[in-house]
Amino acid sequence: MSPRRGDRGDERVSEALLLHPVRDEARRCVVAVGRRGIVLHPVQPAGRRVRIPWWALEGFDGDRTAPGADGVVRQVLEVVTDAGALSLLLPAPELSLLLARIGRRAPRWRRARRRVAAATARLGALVTAIVVIPALVVLVNALGGVGLAVAGRTAPLLRSGARAVARWPVAASATGVSAAVVAVALAVTGAQTVPTLPVAHAASAHGFDASGMAKLALLGSREGAPHLAAATAPPAPAPPSVANLPPLRPHEVFGFAPYWTLHQSTGFDVQGLTTVAYFSLDVNADGTLLQSGPGWDGYQSQALANLVTRAHAAGDRVVLTVTDFNQQSLDALTSSPSAAGTLAAAVVAAVEAKNLDGVNLDFEGVGSADRAGLTALVGTVSAAVHAANPHYQVTMDTYASSAGDPTGFYDIAALAPEVDGFFVMAYDLNLQGAPSAASPLTSAMFSDEEALAQYTAVVPAAKVVLGLPFYGYDWPTTNGTMSAMATGTPTPVAASQVLGGGHPLYWDPVTQTAWTSYQSGSQWHEQFVEDPMSIYLATQLAATYGVDGVGAWALGMDGNDPVMLQALDGVQPPADAVPGPLGTPGAPAGGTSAAGATGTAGTAGATPSASSTTSTTTSPSSTTTAPSTTTTAPSTTTTAPTTTTTTAPTTTTTTTTAPPLTTGTWQGQVVTLTRTAGPGPTGTRTQLGTLGSFQSTDPSLSCLASAPGLPVWRYASDPSVDVVTASAPPDCTTARFTFPAAGP
Repeated sequence: MSPRRGDRGDERVSEALLLHPVRDEARRCVVAVGRRGIVLHPVQPAGRRVRIPWWALEGFDGDRTAPGADGVVRQVLEVVTDAGALSLLLPAPELSLLLARIGRRAPRWRRARRRVAAATARLGALVTAIVVIPALVVLVNALGGVGLAVAGRTAPLLRSGARAVARWPVAASATGVSAAVVAVALAVTGAQTVPTLPVAHAASAHGFDASGMAKLALLGSREGAPHLAAATAPPAPAPPSVANLPPLRPHEVFGFAPYWTLHQSTGFDVQGLTTVAYFSLDVNADGTLLQSGPGWDGYQSQALANLVTRAHAAGDRVVLTVTDFNQQSLDALTSSPSAAGTLAAAVVAAVEAKNLDGVNLDFEGVGSADRAGLTALVGTVSAAVHAANPHYQVTMDTYASSAGDPTGFYDIAALAPEVDGFFVMAYDLNLQGAPSAASPLTSAMFSDEEALAQYTAVVPAAKVVLGLPFYGYDWPTTNGTMSAMATGTPTPVAASQVLGGGHPLYWDPVTQTAWTSYQSGSQWHEQFVEDPMSIYLATQLAATYGVDGVGAWALGMDGNDPVMLQALDGVQPPADAVPGPLGTPGAPAGGTSAAGATGTAGTAGATPSASSTTSTTTSPSSTTTAPSTTTTAPSTTTTAPTTTTTTAPTTTTTTTTAPPLTTGTWQGQVVTLTRTAGPGPTGTRTQLGTLGSFQSTDPSLSCLASAPGLPVWRYASDPSVDVVTASAPPDCTTARFTFPAAGP
């Protein structure tokens, strides 16, 4: 197909199936992504191309699968406009490719969605529909009654009621002029009108993606879900030592096993888990379970049966995850008088058929309209499951911000009595901000700590499981430093891809996560990911709040690295197995080992710098060198400048009878720090910023002078002092200091 005028520069992907909004039909088409929007070229039967301009595009929903007329199961991509949505069927690899190409056009998308640009475009479209098209129709009819289908060719494809999940930052929907354009165009061309409904937006106060399942297309197998042989033998039931336990263990380690990683499930370390959740079976709007597609194939597979048997032998529970990510379906499911009973019976039957031990409910929607109905639905299902077996486990997946959101999709306080526990999806936080971690432990923005503080203030801590990601994000950036700006939208990447990518890893002390940077051609990229140390630190944070446990989304995304699962289980990784915070690959490992021995500082806390300066320490034996030039900013010289070593302050010779002097700069003032020992303050804490210019006459602390900044905290239990903490990693030692609080 040769490029048409205006199409030059469009990036085409493989053929897709365009679903008819009313009839059970599909049309083959080629999808292109261009400067002006997304273009569909119908090829069978041939037809006029359809362009969806950027200004009319709301977002995408890639959260489910469906079979085509040929019986092949493909991903369903809802392309949502502010007048409705159309549905495409694509193989998972092609969906990933399409979303990546749209991501490269995100800046143009954002510009088109600005108020002035969008209003101008809509006005032009409205004038065309009301004035130009009718005039052309009259002219053509006068010349011979030849039918004309111009702007109306788009409208019949639109299907209403789909959920818009904005993958990248876009402005709020405008006045809906495009819906009027569609209506006028339909009337002019005589096409059938498809009523349009308001399109829901997946948004929260913190702007993170609501749907975990949307990652399926990007993080699942690039060759689609692997074929799994049907089960020929049932899984072994749980032994009495597992079956008779309370629904939740005192220390839960929860791991999701998605259907697209079942083929590698023999490598899952089930010994380190307490609950394995098979992901997943979809729920229909009437409460029945979808008995087709890759999720159903995985449920019926021998691979799942073997995993259940192996997990039971290791003393684990195995539960079934049931999912619904479609807002229209959720609206029906939560309002139907019969759907709850239907779903309850279907869940109990599905659990018993595979000798499972309970259910995990993953219903992800937006808005507050379904809050009461969802609570009632969950209560009905939970009661039925516990009636079948009081030892069965019932958990629910919820957004990280839900406990602090009184108008969100979940009513956490009302749901708490209905479930045994919440799996708090503490990932995809702050994705509309600058390049940063998907699950920051601490942050000036939303973080794991804030999520735990909110949940434990609303429900018993024993009902909270902190969910952590075994994946991260790749951001295109202006350079390879921490101060780099994003030049496009982030792409999800599995942890195994980042940690095994061969790039030097660095440590972000603000979010307590690992990151790296690299160049692809002339384009810089930064990747943020959870590594064993950040996972371990998150487990310690969870223990601080006294919650029931932690969990991972999802098994297999870590490359079945045993150190990752050990860290999830609360085992501090050995220094030589953690390249991120303890140094770059090939450099001497430092920090604190599992046995607690402090080693050489190495490159702890080092980051690529946009300037030519290097880190300094007060000890020649622990001099910090500049990072490899493969990850430094383009402006950095190819040869690292000679590392300088500062001379220790003369006060280091102070006699032992004088107390060590430790100071730092806080809010522009030099403050004297008092080192504290023993248990620290407890309760809710807030990070106020970072302390700079650390100096100490204590030789054991002088290495902290090279730290980029130490976090300053204020605890609700004692607001009269501010607390400064150093930890290994990323710092060269562990210490805690206090100084008088200067203000609120």
